[in-house]
Amino acid sequence: MSTRGGKKTRIGVIFSAMPPEAPTWPYMGYDYEGRAKELLDKLSKALPDVELVGEVVYFVSPYLKQFVRSGSKVHTEEDIWRIVNEEMADVVGYVIWYLGLWTPGLVGVVAKTGKPFILVDDLFAGSGEFLSAYSWARKRKLRFLGIASSNFSDIVEKVKLLCLIDRLRNLKIVVIRRDFPTWFEEYEKTLNEVFGSKIVRVSVEELIAYYNQASEEEARKFADKWISNASLVEAKVEDVVRSARMYIAMKSLLEKYGAEAITIDCFPPGHKGLPAYPCLGFFQLLNEGYTATCEADLDSLITQAVIRYLTGKPGFVSDPVIDQGRGWIIYAHCLAPTRVYGVGERQVDYKIRTHSEERAGVAVQAYWPVGEPITTAKICVMKRMMVIHSGKIASNIEEERGCRTKVAAEAEVSNILKNWNYDFGWHRVSVVGDHRKELIDFANLIGLNVIEEDR
Repeated sequence: MSTRGGKKTRIGVIFSAMPPEAPTWPYMGYDYEGRAKELLDKLSKALPDVELVGEVVYFVSPYLKQFVRSGSKVHTEEDIWRIVNEEMADVVGYVIWYLGLWTPGLVGVVAKTGKPFILVDDLFAGSGEFLSAYSWARKRKLRFLGIASSNFSDIVEKVKLLCLIDRLRNLKIVVIRRDFPTWFEEYEKTLNEVFGSKIVRVSVEELIAYYNQASEEEARKFADKWISNASLVEAKVEDVVRSARMYIAMKSLLEKYGAEAITIDCFPPGHKGLPAYPCLGFFQLLNEGYTATCEADLDSLITQAVIRYLTGKPGFVSDPVIDQGRGWIIYAHCLAPTRVYGVGERQVDYKIRTHSEERAGVAVQAYWPVGEPITTAKICVMKRMMVIHSGKIASNIEEERGCRTKVAAEAEVSNILKNWNYDFGWHRVSVVGDHRKELIDFANLIGLNVIEEDR
């Protein structure tokens, strides 16, 4: 999690309770203001890159109105609407923290903003109201999460997802194509509506211009580094240098447009007018912490970006192959990141090979860590949906057919086959680790329907 160019993510925190004199949970005379300050301070310490805008609000249940003194501080629904639309106008979302009972109507007012929110129960204080509000929001399929836990870090992890949404709405994506089809405009619009992300259209000619400007001396340094860390198989050294020039060109475009993500309509390169294969350039960018996706697959790119922001690890875009005989799903592609645990972490072994289909240029055959859990997902922006499944890495397949990298995982492959939905295309995006729950939480918070394709 990080700030946006020095600007902190703003999150509204609304602490909800009855006036202290009401005989209700946690107990009459409770110091709600003190408890709110304690929790807000604790959350601020856990999330130093976040600006929390806190407010204690006092609602009155009609059933307990007789116990509230005349002149007590009581908020109306109009007061709450003013708070969320003025004091908290520019927050990315809200945390509704139930400190007591009963405060009917609060969640409905916050839901009208259309922004995501997280319901939190302060145990043995707001539990009844939390359960009621959770049920109300779930039935209406709102963009929300709920957390009731004695472990404060569980609450922190949920609130972090609001920061992820903030990063996505500030994500700028470089898309390089020779032409942009008619559907692209509608895709751009929907992407911005759902995630807030923005696309920068770049021509192949501009990419080539930067490629031609790239220093061959600098490119050879990258090529030497890649080769020294790998096994060079069929690929030619000069093709590796050309791929390094492509990497330099892509990096220059990212810097020019202030972008963190890039994708190119890249296969086959000669047909697309590209001077070199971008596979090694994507590999390097992924290892550096950027989002880099082949074949101009924007659904896979946004999935990779979500994975990177959520886990700090790169996503591997693949063409999956089902092997029901061994209970494996094999994730195959000619590009895969090797710093699978994140930037600066240890690198897995890899080979530099030709691109499989054309037996030309350069590509990566990476060997992912056997025995590790693996989570695989794919977002369909236009349908506002996400598919997800998980497994355990079983092997790295050596097979000349198909793409170079082949990571095999044990999974419920018969269920995956039964539930396969081609609305999401062939590609899926995998990450090392068990991140299923966080990804589903994110999908619920941003408003994506989820298909667990292995269940």
